[in-house]
Amino acid sequence: MRFLIWPALLLASVPGTAAPVSVPIGHFQTWLPSNHASLAFTSGGVTVEVAPLPCPARPEGESSCRWDGYNNQARVTVRAPGVAPRSVTTDRQSGYARIAVVRFGRSDPRPGVIVESQSGGSGGDLSVQFLVPSGTGYRVLSPAPIPGHPLQGQIADEPRDLSGDGIIDLKLEDGAFDSAFGCNACTPRPPRLFAVKQGRVVDESRDPALRPIFAADMARLEPRCLSKESYRNGACAAYVADAARAGRFKAACAKMLAHYERDRDLWQPGKGPRFKTFPASLYAFLIRAGYLPA
Repeated sequence: MRFLIWPALLLASVPGTAAPVSVPIGHFQTWLPSNHASLAFTSGGVTVEVAPLPCPARPEGESSCRWDGYNNQARVTVRAPGVAPRSVTTDRQSGYARIAVVRFGRSDPRPGVIVESQSGGSGGDLSVQFLVPSGTGYRVLSPAPIPGHPLQGQIADEPRDLSGDGIIDLKLEDGAFDSAFGCNACTPRPPRLFAVKQGRVVDESRDPALRPIFAADMARLEPRCLSKESYRNGACAAYVADAARAGRFKAACAKMLAHYERDRDLWQPGKGPRFKTFPASLYAFLIRAGYLPA
């Protein structure tokens, strides 16, 4: 099992705290529903208030209202001088939320806000909302969902411009690899990169300017893929996927073919042909996941 434990959890508010704390711009603050408390902070001239929603009279589904008696969904309200306040709600299935005030691009000095709803647990699926300054208010944007590709990981503190275009790049992980080639912990997740551009969220993972991000992840995964460890095919899968993004696919495939673990962890589609070898299974998976052309 791959459990996600973030140091930022220590930043959750203390019950009874009223005055907002001041934090640096770009630093995420974490709200924990189990604390049964509100959270408030200021950053870059923006005030953020996070308050748990009341439980409905008849809780249904898998929410914590039904099982624990408190709501794991919160309302996040953003206020700034000269801007109409805007509220959003976190995902109802999330175990906690992380919020940061950021400047999305150097061409617009007005701060925006990132709201990240994290389910935690072994996979750590999440949803992200971007509150982007627009006129006298905020527009709420989110990455377009792709079936079979949940977002995982977390956006690091102080997100920065990685491609050199003046807009911050937001690095997450591709949840399509979750347990695809063995156990959850056996298959690392390649990066997925997003940016807010011209009023929409853009998946920048194919941008050549970001190839160094994938090359660095290849360097992280190569020793494990080329080792004699058991269950290394998951690392090989992510390594080759990174190589496809980094422009090094053929060289990485040659190394994978010499080192992968035979007769283990074959991804199989729900419909269509069945695969007998890991390389064939991996190649089909990478096409389906968008790393290789069909």
